[in-house]
Amino acid sequence: MDKTSNGMKQKTILVTGGAGFIGSYLCEKYLKEGDRVIALDNLQTTITPKNIEHLFSFSNFKFIKQDIIEPIKIGEKIDWVFNFACSGSYTSYQYDPVHTVKTNTQGVINILELAKRNNARVMQASTSEIYGDPLEVPQKETYSGNVNMLGPRACYDEGKRCAETIFMDYHREYGLDTKIIRIFNTYGPNMDINDGRAITNFIVNALSGRDLVIYGDGSHTRSFQYIDDLVAGIDAMMKKDKFIGPVNLGNPGEITMLDLAELILKKTKSKSKIIFKENATDDPKRRLPDIALANKELNWVPKISLDKGLDKTIKYFEKLEQPDKKIIVFSTTYYPDLGPAERAVYELSKEMPETEFHIITTKFRPGLLPVEKHGTDTIYRVGFGHRADKYLLPILGTIKSHNLHKKHNYRFAWSVMASYGGVAALTLKFLNPKINFLLSIDPNELKTQGFFRLKLFLILQKIILKGSDSIFVSDYALEKKAKIINPELNISVMGEDSRSFMNHVRYKFVDLINKQEKKLNRPK
Repeated sequence: MDKTSNGMKQKTILVTGGAGFIGSYLCEKYLKEGDRVIALDNLQTTITPKNIEHLFSFSNFKFIKQDIIEPIKIGEKIDWVFNFACSGSYTSYQYDPVHTVKTNTQGVINILELAKRNNARVMQASTSEIYGDPLEVPQKETYSGNVNMLGPRACYDEGKRCAETIFMDYHREYGLDTKIIRIFNTYGPNMDINDGRAITNFIVNALSGRDLVIYGDGSHTRSFQYIDDLVAGIDAMMKKDKFIGPVNLGNPGEITMLDLAELILKKTKSKSKIIFKENATDDPKRRLPDIALANKELNWVPKISLDKGLDKTIKYFEKLEQPDKKIIVFSTTYYPDLGPAERAVYELSKEMPETEFHIITTKFRPGLLPVEKHGTDTIYRVGFGHRADKYLLPILGTIKSHNLHKKHNYRFAWSVMASYGGVAALTLKFLNPKINFLLSIDPNELKTQGFFRLKLFLILQKIILKGSDSIFVSDYALEKKAKIINPELNISVMGEDSRSFMNHVRYKFVDLINKQEKKLNRPK
């Protein structure tokens, strides 16, 4: 009989979402204790493969690439199951909200069916998001929450609530040994640089000299726990007999977003500025766990202070090898002349501190510099400072971008609209076929009015649409119009909300980088 390092019988443990931030920590912990660990992950949101690459040196480790919404067949007896398969990053779960709901319903049922077949103990990683925008502070496990079931966060919030319901029903109906934990905001090394969460964004932006963006007035609060504390709580819960939960796992140290931003600026010695933007929809005003139950049942309290945890996390990001990510953007006008489409790009560039945006645009009017550095964005203006410069963009933009490509070797070209900049972007792709061409379409673009009625321009527009690798539109009506032009177009419907637009483009961009770098082709 195989035994672990602590003398216990070796268990076979399945960790879904095992390549993610928290899941990878669990895999490593139990591998080091001598257990057999199987990590199952669809790798949809895993940007940093080093989270699990070092685990392949363990002979008792196995990786399976699979989505939990598909039936799960492991082929060996499982003792414990940890379900961490759904990303908690707003950027990730908003990219495909329907898939998020399926993960928390059909996926959870598949997990529970597997556990039932194996008579295994199974844990659901739930979340503090099930409390919504709480009216009760601090939040106890008995609080039923204040959730907007129709809002943009509902796919995750309500999905996790439904997952808890399914877990309890399987326990009552089949006597399954279930566990439910509610995880509050967690941070630490191995966080995904692209996950869009506050601590990640603040640290990366501070280190790169970019503005720290706070949504709202900075008075919103969160309670951050270090990853080591969370793993200890998860382990204690899984080993606790006759206690189902749910139980809160979080650090009761509450801090405002403004204080957090200022603390990170101080620790990084950064000269970055703090800027404020409109608050995100349904963003909770306060998040504070009551952990009395965890202390009573699990003898667990967090031990690592925010001050100490941030030091470790900042050190991790300082040493992290930053990927060389650059994207060249074509836009008829740009900063300081920002229309709705251009503003979306401008805002997106601030949300992606790991990526350099090189903007090819026109001078448009007198007084604008041919090259201007704005944060980590570089704006290249072509033309003579006249409104007619847009007609020269296809030629001058192509020349400028081709010369820049020789220096930067772009993998992505993005045209804000399917017009003058689109011609330059498509030409750049034609000259350099390995470049991936992203296109976003304004609602007015496919209207056949004025100049757009010219047959030649419509033909050109069709060529641009057909030549693009990915297209982003704001609504399904626009998607339908584009599909008429070319039924085979790869179109993502983003919604009219600018945050939704940014999340879609950002997620797609990172996904394409992963595919190009073959990071999604993990060992089976």
